Amino acid sequence: MYRVIIVDDEAVIRQGIKKIIQRFAPAWEVVGEAEDGVSGLQQIFRLQPDLVILDFRMPSLNGLECCERIAAQSPRIHRLILTAYQDFQLAKQAIQHGVLGFLNKPLDRGELLDTLGKAAALVDREREELAQLSSLRQTIRQAAPLAQQLYYQHCLFGHDMNDLEQFIVDTGYRLPIDPDSDQVVVLAVSPDWIERDSFTAFDIELFMYALTKFVQEWYADQPQCFILQDHAGQIIVILSYPADRSEGATEQTAEQADKLRADIVACFKRTVTVGMSRIYPFADTPKAYQEASLSVTYRFVRGGDQVLSPAKLQVEQHLPVRLLEQMEVSLAFLMHGSEEAAYDALDQVTSSGHIGPAQLKRIIVHYMLRLAVQMKQMDLDINETSGKSLQMWLSELEGTATHASLISKIRIMIHELCQSILQERSMLDLRTVGKAKQYVRDYLSDGVSLQTVADHMGMNASYFSRWFKYSTNRNFVDFLKECRIEKAKELLKQGAYGLQEISTRIGYADVKHFYRVFKELTGYTPSEYKKHFM
Repeated sequence: MYRVIIVDDEAVIRQGIKKIIQRFAPAWEVVGEAEDGVSGLQQIFRLQPDLVILDFRMPSLNGLECCERIAAQSPRIHRLILTAYQDFQLAKQAIQHGVLGFLNKPLDRGELLDTLGKAAALVDREREELAQLSSLRQTIRQAAPLAQQLYYQHCLFGHDMNDLEQFIVDTGYRLPIDPDSDQVVVLAVSPDWIERDSFTAFDIELFMYALTKFVQEWYADQPQCFILQDHAGQIIVILSYPADRSEGATEQTAEQADKLRADIVACFKRTVTVGMSRIYPFADTPKAYQEASLSVTYRFVRGGDQVLSPAKLQVEQHLPVRLLEQMEVSLAFLMHGSEEAAYDALDQVTSSGHIGPAQLKRIIVHYMLRLAVQMKQMDLDINETSGKSLQMWLSELEGTATHASLISKIRIMIHELCQSILQERSMLDLRTVGKAKQYVRDYLSDGVSLQTVADHMGMNASYFSRWFKYSTNRNFVDFLKECRIEKAKELLKQGAYGLQEISTRIGYADVKHFYRVFKELTGYTPSEYKKHFM
């Protein structure tokens, strides 16, 4: 059914229209009538009909004045004007106020019915569009939690978040974190033992699901918190703090983490180790995740059923910063398959005359644990690579007393891993790398991402990310950012585009995000860059 209200100061006209509608247009229902504009508007705004038929000449408010108010307050209501005048200026004003058409006096039945048919077709189309829009909104609401989960996953692993940020912003949602000011602390919750020989894979998966739900419910009253499982079988808790509330966040998080650990033990009768990072700016979330994961691995030498953080790890307290940095250099060489360079960098650490046997063992254990974290993040498995589990390696290291035997064992590990990495790199094709890079440059404005390029290359995203880094010695996300900013520089120099358009053309929906990345890579805001280089 379609609903109509008739507003005319002549009762005979109103009755005539009513009779025609009742007899010849049964799909329409007259739900109200009025003899002047003021009372007519009261009914129109209260009843919200599909159509109103208004006389042009009426007391108080004429038909066009009524149309103007309807257009402002209820624009979806269609308007028809009844008039005995043929006036071009009247027609022009009517169009401005969204009038559907005119009905001439004296009224012609055929003309009225034809106009009602057109109005019904418009209403049908609008109802269909509203239904589709409602369905789309429902779909978006359902997709919002998934988008949020993907957003946090991208935060953890340092992936490009532009596509997700664009989706979230375009659908009217706020980003779950303020990327410019919020800080984060990351927890990694990991069961200390699961008897894999005693339980099926399904039982273990069910246990991990139950444990994840428990942690989610435990933090349910904290809106600035998100929980997910990572590929290493850890439950990751990301706690974000606005800049003005970050003081004392580390101590507060540590207290909560210890209570969470105790509650898990009470509920599941199983112990867990909780690794906790320091507080980091949002941009350094991957570092926080890496630190929390590394802390968990120290249960192999420190014992489980506790909260482990950098502040509690003796190795961090006793090793000079210079040595820790040198170990990171060695790891970087190792993950690129450079065996000799990795060993030489580590040798600079272990050959120092000031390091005693006990401290040397701590260094090697730390290196091994740090290596395990790196491998997890690159989807590599120590057991598959070397034939020994991390726990077996650590047990052997604990039982090794001499400098030579310690170095020998870690050198074997470096050799095994580098061979595995070099085997993967031997299958690379530099022409294929060029193809991937060109695809990025060609489709910047389409919101190109790690996933879309991986799909184009016929690889899964995780493998493509590792493959790209092996091939180019740089992260894909960094390469993508550089391509976008280089293109932005070109567009700025052309001087023909505003910042919003430039942002869109390089694949950033949010100008604020574009500003942040531009300054991060160039040291200038876009406006400052224009002043300095144009």
